[in-house]
Amino acid sequence: MKRVLIAIMCLTLVACAGVGIKLADNAGSVLQTAGISSVGYLIIKNNPQFRDPIVDWYKMFNQVDELGSIKLMFQNGVAKLTQAVSHDPFLTMQIQSAMSMLEISVDGPETEFDISKYRRVVDAFLLGVLSVPINL
Repeated sequence: MKRVLIAIMCLTLVACAGVGIKLADNAGSVLQTAGISSVGYLIIKNNPQFRDPIVDWYKMFNQVDELGSIKLMFQNGVAKLTQAVSHDPFLTMQIQSAMSMLEISVDGPETEFDISKYRRVVDAFLLGVLSVPINL
């Protein structure tokens, strides 16, 4: 997350200096993916016992295709994750920051169209979770 913020600050400084930089059309989504996968990585690095339950939740989440069920699973997943790391103010802050950066609500998707956005968030989070070496 710190690297993402540094990259954004550097790009802003260069842009303000009058140097022409053209960001790729998907730059925002790339930064969002990096941010949410970093949160998954940090959580598992500091709490390796959460890895298997998160992977199990991910598998169940991907089997659900009805809007109401996805919404409920997402809400419950975020609530359980936040509760599980509540002893660590840094991780709690990182979860909140990621949610605001992604411009999504902990309430889950509101329309069928939103489902793919939430699935991308969950996929990015799991990417970070699985990036932590098992024997760390």
